[in-house]
Amino acid sequence: MSLSRPALETLFAQAKALLTKGAVQSALQVARQVLAAEPNNPDIANLVGVCAISLGDRNAAEQCWLRAIELQPGTLEARYNLAMHYAETGQSALAEQYFRQTVALDPAHGAAYARLGIVLASAGCTDDAEQCYRQALLIDPQDAASCNNLALLLAAQKRDAEAEQFFRTALSIAPDDAKTHSNLGVLLARGKRYSEAEQCYRQALSLNPPSAEAHTNLGLLLASRKDFPQAEQCHNIALSLAPDSAEIHVNLANLLAAQERTDEAEHAYRQAIVLQPDSAAALSNYGVLLAYACRDEEAEQCFRQALAATPDYQLARLNLAMLLLAQGRLEEGWRFHEARYHPDLPDPDAPLPALPYRQWQGESPIGKSLLVWPEQGHGDLIQFCRYLPLLKERGAAHITLVCRPTLVELMRTLAGVDRVVSLDDLGSLPDQVDYWTLPMSLPLHCHTTLATIPGRIPYLQAPAARLAAWSSRLPPSMGKLRVGLVWRGNPMHANDAKRSLPGLPSLAPLWAIPGVHYFSLQVGASVVADTGEVGDIVDLRSLIGDFADTAAILQQLDLLITVDTAVAHLAGALGKPCWVMLPAYRTDWRWLRGRADSPWYPETMRLFRQAPQQDWGAVVAQVAAALAALTCARSVHCQP
Repeated sequence: MSLSRPALETLFAQAKALLTKGAVQSALQVARQVLAAEPNNPDIANLVGVCAISLGDRNAAEQCWLRAIELQPGTLEARYNLAMHYAETGQSALAEQYFRQTVALDPAHGAAYARLGIVLASAGCTDDAEQCYRQALLIDPQDAASCNNLALLLAAQKRDAEAEQFFRTALSIAPDDAKTHSNLGVLLARGKRYSEAEQCYRQALSLNPPSAEAHTNLGLLLASRKDFPQAEQCHNIALSLAPDSAEIHVNLANLLAAQERTDEAEHAYRQAIVLQPDSAAALSNYGVLLAYACRDEEAEQCFRQALAATPDYQLARLNLAMLLLAQGRLEEGWRFHEARYHPDLPDPDAPLPALPYRQWQGESPIGKSLLVWPEQGHGDLIQFCRYLPLLKERGAAHITLVCRPTLVELMRTLAGVDRVVSLDDLGSLPDQVDYWTLPMSLPLHCHTTLATIPGRIPYLQAPAARLAAWSSRLPPSMGKLRVGLVWRGNPMHANDAKRSLPGLPSLAPLWAIPGVHYFSLQVGASVVADTGEVGDIVDLRSLIGDFADTAAILQQLDLLITVDTAVAHLAGALGKPCWVMLPAYRTDWRWLRGRADSPWYPETMRLFRQAPQQDWGAVVAQVAAALAALTCARSVHCQP
């Protein structure tokens, strides 16, 4: 068919106009008529491709755009359209290739830079992606989408202040963008700015009520505040909007598990796994639920399936470590336990310090200097500092121990330590150190099994001056058994509600036992404020300044009765008899499964375990019976 130039131009304009109006099929017919008359026109080939893609014919569109580029290598539109096609179909390498060609031909093509940034970010090329987003914003400062995408990229790198700036810039450009409001809320929630985060989520929902993402984010926030009914409502709404979302099922399951609604939580986890069998998060969290229920084989299977699906999923590694250590499978457990400080954890137990030394990985310590950095709670350092004398015996030339101020004086009694530095005095750290390590990594590098736990006890003692001072402060025993009491742990501990007693009155059965003088070593809780009637008890709270004081007191007592807290480890390290009351729910791994003793503190430690669904009354009754037997055994008046 032969058409004049004016006729072809008229038809071409007509096809573009039809396409603009949405009459795609008619536009394609006219464009093909022009292409038949002028098959070597790259602009018409590009237009036919645009029509074809609009009608869902991707193969035809791709061929048209490749033909347009072949006819005119310098064409921009066909190259950009082809890049978009490859990006949308997951052909990332080709998408990157054609986006890069587009910006090379037109350095002012902001949209191509923006889309290239998305492709690069998805491929993990964060530095290049950031450069692309910033270039797109230089070209078009009003590009709200690139502001949001750049903010997401920065947030993933924990560059929260910069991320917040770009989220807010995006909202200043597009204040009605619900997605950006929700994204900013996630960032603020991570920074514990919960009120601001809630405002963002609610604004997102006011702009887009059917947003499952905003509902679930709000639910997570409310759950963190322990507003469980409202959080559950949010998750259920999110599920009604996105019933096939495995992630939302997991969020609901986590909420139910936090309320110990175990059967419902298990059902929700199973639903998530049905929807996404390779979901590492669903498998790992379900494993935690099973581990708490002591269904250890099933829990281990879940953790290992999670790692098979996603080998670098650090939370599953840490959860598996806790299970293995609780079972006494220490060698394998220590290896997985190194995940506790991995930066990919949502909330690492032990964020790595920024030290200018190499981290020790078990190299020979002979002739080397080591620095030990504290992690987690006071009890962790008290339990694992026992390895430092061992390292010294193995040839370490110099050991520096860094600890919290309340532990400094106590740790100066530890053999093998050349220097103790307070976290408040880091300016005095040595300039030259061969290696640094965390105390809970020492069992791994020392190849510790249940049979090889360093058992030299005591390995700590009260400083002589403190011991002398406290010997005059405590009333004479007068033949009575001196028993220390601690009934609450750190209120910031994740399981404190379960591992602490409701109050000192929970120990009331002890008051009826004759021949006992009680001493409260409870820091942070007044005996007067925490009890009704008590027995013969001395409140030492106001006199205890640090752990050296506590050690001096313990060394003059006959027994400590405590819940799971740092003072239990201190008593164990001092070689003092200690009875520990343990909760049934989320019992810490270091007490192992089902044992009444501890291989970490042999001969002196006795464990009293709460049974499932049992309150503390039954445990206290067991402790009272044991204490009565102990006092009876000490009394010359005891009758068989």
